[in-house]
Formats: sequence, C-alpha cells, structure tokens
Amino acid sequence: MTEMRSLLFHGPEQPPGRRFTVERVPIPEPGPGEVRIRVARVGLCGSDLHGYTGESGRRVAGMVMGHEASGWIDALGEGVSTPAHGAHVTFNPALPCDGACGHAIESRCEMLEVVGVTPHIPGAFADYLTIGAGRVVPIPDLAPEQGAVIEPMAVGLHAANQLGAGPEDRVLVVGGGMIGQVAAHAIRSLGAGEIVISEPHPRRREIAEAAGFPTLHPDQVQAAAPFDRAMDAVAISATVSAALDAVPKGGVVCIVGLGMPRVNVPLFSIVVGERIVVGSYCYSDATFIETARRLTDGSLDPAALIGPTVSMEDFPQAFEDLATGSISEVKVLMSTDRASA
Repeated sequence: MTEMRSLLFHGPEQPPGRRFTVERVPIPEPGPGEVRIRVARVGLCGSDLHGYTGESGRRVAGMVMGHEASGWIDALGEGVSTPAHGAHVTFNPALPCDGACGHAIESRCEMLEVVGVTPHIPGAFADYLTIGAGRVVPIPDLAPEQGAVIEPMAVGLHAANQLGAGPEDRVLVVGGGMIGQVAAHAIRSLGAGEIVISEPHPRRREIAEAAGFPTLHPDQVQAAAPFDRAMDAVAISATVSAALDAVPKGGVVCIVGLGMPRVNVPLFSIVVGERIVVGSYCYSDATFIETARRLTDGSLDPAALIGPTVSMEDFPQAFEDLATGSISEVKVLMSTDRASA
C-alpha cells in the first residue's frame, strides 16, 4: 500500500458540504530523526472548529488539521531506534525552536509551530503522519481514545497551573467545552476549593455535573459571584467580560480560549479594579509528559468527556453539527479504522 486517506480543508468560505474532502495521497516516509505514526484516533479541537467556521482565521485552505492524536509507530527514520515499531504512542504537536529564541518554556517560543495548526505541517486528519521522534510519548497502558485526549488535557493542566488557585479559592470556569472541563478537572487535582462551570448547553452542564462540578447557565453567573479566580475557556468579548465581572477587585482571570483574535475588554474593570489577567497557551514539554502520566495512573480521567467516535468520511458532518449546535458533545473523535485502510 502506497497511498493513504487525508482530510483536506478547503477553507471556511466554502459551503459546509465542500469544506473538507477525503483525498488519496502518498503515504509519507519518515526522514532522519523522524518516525511515522499510523493514526488510531484524533480529536476535533475547538480551535479546529473555529477555523472551520472562519471565526478565528487560524485554519486555511489547503491544510490538513489534527493535533490531538494517538496511534502506533509504523516506521523509523534514519538514526531512530525508539520507540519500537508497533508501540502505542501519542505525540506533542508543539514544535519549538532549538532554544535560539531564548525562552525556556516551550509554549513561549517565538518561532513555535504546531502540527496540524501551522498550515505547512500536515496534521493527524489522515491515516499516517511523520514527526520528530523526540516529540513522541509512549502510552502502552492507555486506550487509543485516552491517548487522543492527552493534548487537550495538557492544555487544561497548564492553564490550571497558570491560574494558581489554592484550597481557599472559589473558581469559575467560563465554558464547558473540552478545554473548560479538563481545566476544571486539573484545577481540582491541584487542590483548589469549589469549582463552578458556566455553560449554556444543557448536555455539557450534565457532563460537568456528573463529574461533580456545580454548573450555572451564563445568565446566573453574576448572582453567584464573586469568585476568587476565573478561567475563560472560550475567549470572545462576552466571556472575557463575564470572567472579569465575576471576580472582585484584585481577582485573577486566566484566558485559555482562542475563540476570537481580538475582543472588546472592559478596561476600567482591569485598571480600576486591579484585576490580573493571565494568558495560557499550549503547555511545556514537562506538562505534556505529566499529563500522560496522570492519565495512566488515573489521577486524571477523561472518560466522561469523550463523546462519539466517527469515521474519516463522516468527520466533516461532525464539524457542521458542532458548528450549528445540532450536537454539543465535549469531545468528538475520528477513527481511521476501516477494512481497507
């Protein structure tokens, strides 16, 4: 077999039924220092969805998305001996420079590129992909579905660290999508006090409540305020304002969402109230590895967050269903399984 399937994005300006096509393309060969992964499962990220709708501008025509994935080592490039052929792995899609930018934390690299996000680096919406062996993390004791959510859970764990909530803090998480909910799990695992999730969709509130988190409809947040700290996992003007309004003077807001490139911010609320706004993007290499370890030992459990798994051919419809609100699952996965793949 010399060809594989790849889900090609044609841009948000296309009609919904034409934004993706399944293409037959050559299976990539790993270069020196690289491995080839046979993709098992891959997640539909909120940033992929915002690129699909055109809200963020972070996905462009001609690219192959997909940065949350698990699979098996299929081939080793020159100079690579581990992981072994057939090993079950995930990969860290964030590709920092070699340190030339001067930042010790990988997510702050001035030249950071991300698999399936940077347009010229093909992602995991395909049967196979190649990546540097140093970005691969073996996960022998995890299922493919668990492996595919390590990346978003690492985002949540990094955001929880950025928020810095302690046992005495009452925390609001704005947005009950995947990042908001995994951030809530991570905040709880780090020992924070009460954690409340604000989310308009009943299904997502139900999932959060099943995991032990009190929930609010966004219209109820102000009546429940103040919160000591808040995390915005959506990042549109309305949610940034809601997070700032929910904390008292001197309160902390961490923004981890990437909903819009620019938002309107209530500046007086920040300046006069001396509120602290902190950003959170991706994760460090150490946090990514820690997340895989936490899933393996069970201290982080994503089972309740994982929704339906669909085929590559049906994956474009999952995008449209999420975009229109026909479904409101926290995490939809794509499977490459099929008899002829």
